[in-house]
Amino acid sequence: MQPTDSRVQGVDFDNLTEIYTEKMRFNIITLTSLLLPAFIAAQLSGHVGPHTDIHLKRLKKVCNVLHYGAVASRTANLGPALSRAWNDCRNGGTVYIPPGDYGMSTWVSLMHGYRTAIQLDGTIYRNGGGGGHMIIVSRTNDFEFYSSTAKGAMQGFGYQYHSQNRYGPRLIRLQEVTNFKIHGLALVDSGAFHLIIDRCTNGEIYNIIVRGGNRGGLDGIDVSGSNLWVHDVEVTNRDECVTIKNPSTNILVENVYCNWSGGCGIGSVGSGTSISNIHYRNVYTQNSNNAFMIKSNGGDGILKNIVLENFIGHYNAYTLLVDQYWSQQRQAPGPGVQLTNLTVRVCPFSKL
Repeated sequence: MQPTDSRVQGVDFDNLTEIYTEKMRFNIITLTSLLLPAFIAAQLSGHVGPHTDIHLKRLKKVCNVLHYGAVASRTANLGPALSRAWNDCRNGGTVYIPPGDYGMSTWVSLMHGYRTAIQLDGTIYRNGGGGGHMIIVSRTNDFEFYSSTAKGAMQGFGYQYHSQNRYGPRLIRLQEVTNFKIHGLALVDSGAFHLIIDRCTNGEIYNIIVRGGNRGGLDGIDVSGSNLWVHDVEVTNRDECVTIKNPSTNILVENVYCNWSGGCGIGSVGSGTSISNIHYRNVYTQNSNNAFMIKSNGGDGILKNIVLENFIGHYNAYTLLVDQYWSQQRQAPGPGVQLTNLTVRVCPFSKL
């Protein structure tokens, strides 16, 4: 269905097989498809990842959590030992969680690190209650969170909350982290969102597997910040796969697999929206609500230079859904968020 509002000009829907437009409020939003070269909207603005190699960090210092009071047991509490190890290695070194099973009932906030890393080669099992985040890393520079064996994992046992129609703690949040990587981890059954990248800069997120529960409110990967590269991730859940939040600029998301999910998207966005130069490409969706969704309700600001390229969808409800009256978000003050330069390119959607 092609919109007929005279204020919508230059929209090219030739590469779309299906688009849902009934909820688009064109007195608030202007769409133009400008078939721009991919690098204009997609190019990262500089180097991503840490400046110091992980081997150099290990050579400087290794803080093994077992030496700080941790016990490899699902009934133990890793939290205090993890905090102590971080404090000893946060100015250069590697916090090491060896192979094994570790219970965790005290959440940790790890701050002000520099040239440091967390090497998670074991599995962390939630055995405490409450909300919040099990692990927060904030205001840290030159940082890596990884598994050297690709067997590092966190198990949130979210079903214990969801069966009571409640939400529990999120798994990992990186907040205001600069020059970083996070990779090689499996995040399973979070009480709420699984991985949150919050106002971070110059980062790479890859080789992450998310296995979430079968309900809303269990986002796979939420991203905000600048100069971020998300690639080669797989999310299985019933909510959002890889989603861009406000504020964000120069973000590339590619080689993403979304299974039984709400698909990828932007939003919800409200007052003070500032999102630009976003490129999604090579995204596979299976049994998703939407391959891609942009959602808002009121608010103000701008969302511009968005490229969607090479999406493949199976059994999706909608290919592209732009909803500026998203019923699950309260009406925010303001005339609405302006959307300009939305390009959809080479999208071989299918319903097989």
